Amino acid sequence: MSASNPPRRGARGCFQCSKRRIVCDGGEPTCHKCRKKGIECSGLGRFRFYQGASIRGLSQGGAVPVTAPGPLPQPQSSCSGKQAPLNIRWQSDRPSVRTKRKQSVRSTAKTADASSRISQHDQSTTVGGDRRSTAGAEDKVSSPASDISLTSSILDEWYETPGSEADDDAVEEVVSSSKAIQLHTPRSVSPWIPPLNSRTRMFFSHFADEVAPIMVVLDNISNGYREVLLPLACQDELLQQSICAVAAQHLALRQPSFRRFAESGRAAIISRLRRDAFQEPTERLFNASTWATLIILLVGETITASPEYAHLLQMLFCMAGNTPDMTVNSVNQFLTQQTHMFQFLGQPFLGESQGLDMLQLPPDLFLDWTYYDLPPDSTYAQSLGIMREAFVKASQIYIGRATHDEDQWLHLEELKQLVSRIHPEQQGSHALVWVCFIGAADSTTSEHRQFFASRMEAVFRKTGFQNVAAAIQSLPAIWSQKDSGRWTSRLIRTLPALIM
Repeated sequence: MSASNPPRRGARGCFQCSKRRIVCDGGEPTCHKCRKKGIECSGLGRFRFYQGASIRGLSQGGAVPVTAPGPLPQPQSSCSGKQAPLNIRWQSDRPSVRTKRKQSVRSTAKTADASSRISQHDQSTTVGGDRRSTAGAEDKVSSPASDISLTSSILDEWYETPGSEADDDAVEEVVSSSKAIQLHTPRSVSPWIPPLNSRTRMFFSHFADEVAPIMVVLDNISNGYREVLLPLACQDELLQQSICAVAAQHLALRQPSFRRFAESGRAAIISRLRRDAFQEPTERLFNASTWATLIILLVGETITASPEYAHLLQMLFCMAGNTPDMTVNSVNQFLTQQTHMFQFLGQPFLGESQGLDMLQLPPDLFLDWTYYDLPPDSTYAQSLGIMREAFVKASQIYIGRATHDEDQWLHLEELKQLVSRIHPEQQGSHALVWVCFIGAADSTTSEHRQFFASRMEAVFRKTGFQNVAAAIQSLPAIWSQKDSGRWTSRLIRTLPALIM
């Protein structure tokens, strides 16, 4: 009989294939399946008996030597002298092959699922949600011994199920995957982030959706208020409180019930900053947390049009000038860009001399917050280039009014043409509110006044920030004092709000 043909009807395969419950190919002198597995084959029709097996071969005079089975264990019963009944299992009592294979597949899936939970347990760190304590984690994570025990139970199920040679390969695959799980299970625990309560999560969500998009030019490209400051606030209590207070200030525009929380939160943060300024060493006061907190508080000043913005601006400029050598990272880079924005747009509202000191510097040094990593030929890149030209032209109009005090109709017309190239509903058009205010304040014709004022009204309808409304309301007073001197010298008294 060849190794490739099955044994003839009535013949039995080798003992090894019978024990593995697979169909023997009946090869002589050893079957092909035993040779492939590297198992010593007993050959076709040869049987080996073991302790407790049938001894019918002795009564038939067989030549195969066997040893008599040992005594059966006595049952734990009060009756003595009686032999324990044998545990007989009928062939019909066995579960079907299909059922057992389904059970083995479920067990394999449970093993993979348990290993997945082990990996997730070691890496579970979430922002804005609860996290279980790591105390007793060694008791919950399965040990190598438990993994081996679980794998053994799977192997038992596979060996009990009659199958083919492919089943044996699948068993070896389960063993190797279990070993891989043990080798690659991470044992390091990520830093713990304290959970945020529901009210804080609500304020964070409102800040990310309603406030952060207004503070950058292009929100759909990148937004450091959402991507940098919010994650930082999850680990810093002072910054977290400032973001909640500013979000409450914005909510109070539509829900006055939030005003009390916003005012008390803002007052508490400012009191703490003042206390730290006298008590903390300089190296501890000038840090990223305080720096970011001042920027967030200034965002709140633009929302409410508070006249107290000057003190916060001075603190921010002092912070930027005295910050020790800090590593270059995404947080410090974003804070530097936002400080440049407040310097360029805010210093003209602190006084005419400070405005001239700022705007007479090369504008490219302080317009880095208008640059994004975009292809040069993209639509957004072209719009940003137009906006930068508008900021430069508006700063020239301010300088011209503060130094020469003469008619600047031609410069105002050029500024109007630049702003007209940005549609009021276009992405980033809200960033031109400072440009439009400078143009409106210096305008002498009704055409220019109407154009720039209408663009500011469009920004206010989009953002709802009260500083824009305050700027629009101050224009009649500025126009009425044209003959009594430069409006740049009276700006801090005429408009006690930060326009940006």
